[in-house]
Amino acid sequence: MIARGVPWLTAATALVLYARAAAPGIVTFFDDSLEFQVVGPTLGIAHPTGYPLYTLLGALWTRLLPWGTWAGRMNLLSAAAAAAAVGIVSSLGSRLATDRAGRPNPWAGVAAATAFGLGPIWWSQATVAEVYTLHGLFTAAILTTTIGMDRTLAQGAFTPAFDRRMARLALLFGLGLAHHRMTLLLVLPVAVYLLWRVPNIRRPRRAWWLWAAGLVAPLLLYLYIPLVAAMGVRDLHGSYVPTWDGFWDHVLARGYTAFFRDNPLTVSRTPGEWLDLLVQQAGWVGLALALMGLVWLMDRRRRAQGASAAAWVMVALVLAIQTAFVLAYRVPDPEVFLLPGLLALGLLIGGGVGLVGRLVDGPAGSALQAILLAALLFAPVGRGPLIDRSRDWTWHDQARRMAAADFPADSLVLGIEGEMTAIRYMQAAEGRGQAATLVAADDPDVRRRLLEEALTANRPVYLTRELAGIGDAYSFSSDAGLVRVWPRGTAQTTPLLSMPSMPPTPVDDGRLLIEGYALTADPYATLPGWELTLHWRALEPLTRVLKLSLRVVDATGQPVTGADGEPLVADVFPLRQVSLTPAWLPGEVIQDIHYLSAPYLSIPYPSVPRDRIPARLLIVVYDAADATEVGRLAIDLPALP
Repeated sequence: MIARGVPWLTAATALVLYARAAAPGIVTFFDDSLEFQVVGPTLGIAHPTGYPLYTLLGALWTRLLPWGTWAGRMNLLSAAAAAAAVGIVSSLGSRLATDRAGRPNPWAGVAAATAFGLGPIWWSQATVAEVYTLHGLFTAAILTTTIGMDRTLAQGAFTPAFDRRMARLALLFGLGLAHHRMTLLLVLPVAVYLLWRVPNIRRPRRAWWLWAAGLVAPLLLYLYIPLVAAMGVRDLHGSYVPTWDGFWDHVLARGYTAFFRDNPLTVSRTPGEWLDLLVQQAGWVGLALALMGLVWLMDRRRRAQGASAAAWVMVALVLAIQTAFVLAYRVPDPEVFLLPGLLALGLLIGGGVGLVGRLVDGPAGSALQAILLAALLFAPVGRGPLIDRSRDWTWHDQARRMAAADFPADSLVLGIEGEMTAIRYMQAAEGRGQAATLVAADDPDVRRRLLEEALTANRPVYLTRELAGIGDAYSFSSDAGLVRVWPRGTAQTTPLLSMPSMPPTPVDDGRLLIEGYALTADPYATLPGWELTLHWRALEPLTRVLKLSLRVVDATGQPVTGADGEPLVADVFPLRQVSLTPAWLPGEVIQDIHYLSAPYLSIPYPSVPRDRIPARLLIVVYDAADATEVGRLAIDLPALP
């Protein structure tokens, strides 16, 4: 009974670990995670192959889970799928590496789950919204359903139990293919096992129709894509064309086959670098145990009464085929496609622990296996660190700022795709920035043309980032997390209601004035931080490109350090480098907004001596070319909530 409960306990432990480390919101603007955090809750269309099962599960999950942000809930969906996969790996590992009496070995199962579940790549996918943990769950479920299929036969003859199990296997393959096409890479290993253990499975039978139905039925989920497209839904990338050919292009990801030939963003690794990657996942202890697991596979005598040779060959084939695929698939993140292979590697590690249990029976064997498990857990020599994303609000708060600009009617926001997706998330999830029309244009020339057309039509235009060649043609002002573009000489500023009485501060030999400032708690930050608004006025043309260094100091004037021991310093360009200071129009007031977060303080304020509490913000203005200081301003920091 205790052994049967081990996989459940392993899964529950993994769920707690992953959920505690999962990101609470948006993790970054520039990968698929943000897309899934939008597409799932809004029932949209994901990039090829469309991922209909994941999208529908995400929509259901985000509606049932009663807490957190949309993005955070999608991250927790990955954590839940990852934990379930780890639980199955624990069960599968114990069944593969049995003891001398042929009973499942829970030590081997926990070792397999530990080696796989605490791998940095798997952990990184378990704490963000991504498709790979759900694929890992299907991989583990397919393998565990396949192993032992022959035991449902009656003296070699088919039984209803066998047919039902084959139907479940077909259904799992169908669900896997409705999620991720890497499921196809499992066909050969599973086929080898079945043909080895059930050779007469090739004989045509009526049950084939049941199996075919189980395989095909989940694939009907792909009809979700044209259905929602007919309702006016469009994918975020603009890649889906609502035609017959467009449907198959999307579902089959025909455009992605080029990645087997060439990709300028591909990451190439040497054999030594691939070895380092494996060491980072399992540590040297884990790799040594995996080699012992291979010994188990090859030694017929020691494998007696245990899992069949076919089972171990299937596991080894998963590792080999997945590795070959990763080496051939030229993408920037090949390591995530290796995850099913790392799952197989974890099973081999469990086999190594099980081999020790076979060689040393009784309490001594259990003790040795416990020591090996402890070595995997607490002495992971060479293994990479695990990421704790639980307080990572940086990108989420930046998305809030960008969507919080005071958009007039018919406003246009121009930026690259990830930034537009972040604002679109805020429009849908938090109702921010509803007056803004978002246009993603990764090509700077396209953004420049759209900017010119919009201003000619008297539309308010905002930029998320710099755009070369426009500094002398327009005027600019910061608005929350964006920069608004104005016709030359017409920029407007917001009154600084919280600005204390102060004379203008001259910098750059008096050619530039800081006419006023406002420093308040950041209204868009989840964790404590400050919002700094500066009003600049150039009195004459500026010749130097100026930059700001924002430094937090304590009551004694010493820099305040964060959790990493580094001073809290931000070096920034005014107006986010959209318009450099030599392009500023003399006499025009320029509004410039910056944000400085403070969650990186190593200890909470109540336990900090009064003279060490952050007290002032130093604004140092310097020449970007040679770092020569040209002026400074010290401002008392307001209390943070």
